[in-house]
Amino acid sequence: MVGGHRAALGGAAAHGRRAQQLRGARALVLALVFCLALGALPGLAPLPAAADEAPPTSILVSLTPEFGAIPEGITDLLGEPAAVVPLGPAGLYRVDLPAGTDPDAAAARLAAAPGVRYAEPDRTFVAPLSPAGLLANGDTLGDWGLRRIGALDAWRMTDGAPVTVAVLDTGVSPDHPDLIGRVLPGWNFVDGNADTRDDAGHGTFVAGIIAGRADGGAPGVAPGARILPVKILNRDAVGSTANFVAGIVYAVDQGARVINISADGIMDSQALFDALRYAEERGVVVVASAGNEPNGRWNYPAAVPTVLAVGASTPDDQVASFSSYGAFVDLIAPGVDVTSTWWSPEGGNGYLTAGGTSASAPFVSGAAALVLAVRPDLSPAGVRQILLESAHATGPDGIDAFSGYGRLDAGLAVRMAISAAYAAEGQVSGVDDVDGPRLRFTAEGFAPGEAATVWLTPQDGARRVWRGVAADASGTLTVDLGPRHLLPEGTWTVTAVGESGTRVSATYILHPEPIHPAFVPIPAFESQPDRVYFPETGHSLAYGFKRYWEERGGLAAFGFPISEEFSERDPVTGIVHTVQYFERARFEYHPELAGTPFEVSLGRVGVEVAPQAFPTAPAEVASEARRYFPETEHTLSGLFLERWAAGGGLAVFGFPISEPFEAGGKLVQYFERARFEVSPLAGSAADVQLGRLGVDLARKLGYLR
Repeated sequence: MVGGHRAALGGAAAHGRRAQQLRGARALVLALVFCLALGALPGLAPLPAAADEAPPTSILVSLTPEFGAIPEGITDLLGEPAAVVPLGPAGLYRVDLPAGTDPDAAAARLAAAPGVRYAEPDRTFVAPLSPAGLLANGDTLGDWGLRRIGALDAWRMTDGAPVTVAVLDTGVSPDHPDLIGRVLPGWNFVDGNADTRDDAGHGTFVAGIIAGRADGGAPGVAPGARILPVKILNRDAVGSTANFVAGIVYAVDQGARVINISADGIMDSQALFDALRYAEERGVVVVASAGNEPNGRWNYPAAVPTVLAVGASTPDDQVASFSSYGAFVDLIAPGVDVTSTWWSPEGGNGYLTAGGTSASAPFVSGAAALVLAVRPDLSPAGVRQILLESAHATGPDGIDAFSGYGRLDAGLAVRMAISAAYAAEGQVSGVDDVDGPRLRFTAEGFAPGEAATVWLTPQDGARRVWRGVAADASGTLTVDLGPRHLLPEGTWTVTAVGESGTRVSATYILHPEPIHPAFVPIPAFESQPDRVYFPETGHSLAYGFKRYWEERGGLAAFGFPISEEFSERDPVTGIVHTVQYFERARFEYHPELAGTPFEVSLGRVGVEVAPQAFPTAPAEVASEARRYFPETEHTLSGLFLERWAAGGGLAVFGFPISEPFEAGGKLVQYFERARFEVSPLAGSAADVQLGRLGVDLARKLGYLR
């Protein structure tokens, strides 16, 4: 694993900041561990836990209307009385069990009953922070994190107003000098009232990173944003999943556009997933800390695909040594020697320098607020796409288990979010090369030598970014976009933005050109029972391939044929197969298996087209809802598992070779013979589509240019 290190904070803070004294300041090293607390929604009778007692043993139960009377039905199933408290999502309840009741056994008993969607123990989470020490009199505050993520560049365009960011935490100190006027009325799920003042410090620290005053002691990433405090942790840091569920729903209903969760646990939760889906459907971005234990375990809610999972980075763009890792990590942000607002029972309001992924997540939440400030129309998937694709790669190419897409770049993210309609016009042109044609982007109007960032935005897929390019002495910027056959098909836009704000854009339409004879369209003919002609692509489909295509999903699954049948040699085995390419697949004919269901099979297009070897998953994440495949060390769950099983499973699609991840605004998962794609808002396995791997592979092999 990449190691992290501590670095001294240096220099006076920007914008005329001055170091401020902390009341009763004294050097102190703290190790804080926070857990979730139990609570109830506003308007419901709260069930507060006393500070000196453990929270009650509880389970979460989701019921359908067919279940019957509540709480009588639950009491009958358990065989003993239990307190039943409704939570935010319709049909979800917290059941507080009598002392001595086994929550796992009780959940299993309820889950088997008619009218019960699911039942699960009410698990606890932790929110770790590793402070380096309270700032003593005369200490100087540092802002390396803001500079590293390009916040000052983003502030030229927006300060995050009027976006609201919900902080699900220990509360927030509303009278902190850096937060006064920025903290909205919220809700306290610990005591069931509106008093959301911080009684531990963690929430104030997080809120300052997000929205601390620009001219204060510790500016935030989005100083114009507003903070919605949602207190889910009591003064002794005791809590549960129930508060997260209720807190998420409350934040969404109160108009938050971003939710920050600087806490984690190792247990998956259907109730938590339902609450997160509630947020996704209503346009709310959720950001969570990845965790502070580098043991390869998946931490929740960060590991939910629609949540931005944030690890910690160091001042030199390395992954901090304590940062959790795994296929669920999306990106990293400053998490070592971070200075922010603080509150303590001994000293009241002040400042703290600390480390942990609890500090990293609010950097990303603040950046999400900046993006939404300039593009309030963006969906959560659209915001995530921009933040991930603008991230600065710090590790190997592609997605890695330690840094995900890379380190947060808020400045570039905001520039990407701003509409290209305000740009001057550039040009994309072809250039002949010994290895085939390439495409080049040319843009004028820059200052001589002006540095710029360039990105390509395809109609369907992930952006590509070129950093560190510069205009020549005449102010002309020229960028080699790469070989034509490796660039995305369809309509795409190239945009360049210079340091001074100069913006130039060009749109290009790339139609693949057939090179191999089998891909050249054939003359049209009238379709026959054994051979069908498709005018959409100018190709036909016949006999065994036609039968397989029709029986396994046809157009919806595989798309149109893009070639005729031809002979192709397998580069690994050397065996020659009769094959045919489709938009989303390659069919192979196996005469040795004639008369069996495997006479026709899908080629290993997923393996051949996958852009990288993907981070694997630990075996312990397996559950009833998540199938683990030791052959490839990957998992399959949810809609992708349903689609995989319904479409033929292992025989058709092969093993998964990646975990689900977001790319181009879609959830994506690679298999040996396919790529599944679906909208994060999809509700049925029927919505899962196969990616256009047939076209991708044909272009990669040079059949199409």
